[in-house]
Amino acid sequence: MKPKVILYTAASLDGRTKGFSVDMGLFYSLAQQWGENASLVGCDTLLNAPDEIPEDDDKSEVSTVAPSADDPRPILVVPDSRVRLKSWHYWLKQPYWKDFISVCAKETPPEHIEYLAHNDIKIIEAGTNHVDFQQALEVLNDAFGITVVRVDSGGTLNRVLLRAGLVDELHLLIHPALVGETSQQTFFNDLNSEESGVIPLRFIESRLEAQGILLLSYAVSK
Repeated sequence: MKPKVILYTAASLDGRTKGFSVDMGLFYSLAQQWGENASLVGCDTLLNAPDEIPEDDDKSEVSTVAPSADDPRPILVVPDSRVRLKSWHYWLKQPYWKDFISVCAKETPPEHIEYLAHNDIKIIEAGTNHVDFQQALEVLNDAFGITVVRVDSGGTLNRVLLRAGLVDELHLLIHPALVGETSQQTFFNDLNSEESGVIPLRFIESRLEAQGILLLSYAVSK
């Protein structure tokens, strides 16, 4: 069974995700309301932040103790069929997640599987050349007991999940700014997709947050 998938992102009034100042404190404080037990974070999101990651593969500072059953932190889940994320040593030391999963494909090179095992990263194999997100989500539920996934990513992964009909709710934290052509990064990057068509949404609610920031919530019509 697939867990509930919540797509949550900060955007300008014209839908851009870069080129304006995001209230990150507000963003992550509001994210707690959905009770996620897995954060699905795009590989590009981790590759682009922070700007400089130490080239240090020392595991001495990484705890190998299994998380307790009552640990409220979510699991970090990263799809990486193209074997781009080589900085797991850094993310393992961050305090935001209690466990770590890399979603790979059948054709993921054996040396990368060995690298993940060396860093104690759990692996989900879903798909042949690219990640099969339907299968990956079902494994998260069946094997890891994940019931709520919050997507923390950019427009490409958001588009893949939306086009596949895997998103249940869409929550946009709209900031009072217009970015225009200074940024082409949007929360739904559909420009180069072969798929097309309107994705209908059903309004849930809107809430005015601090400093004119609006939280818009929609259910994705199935």
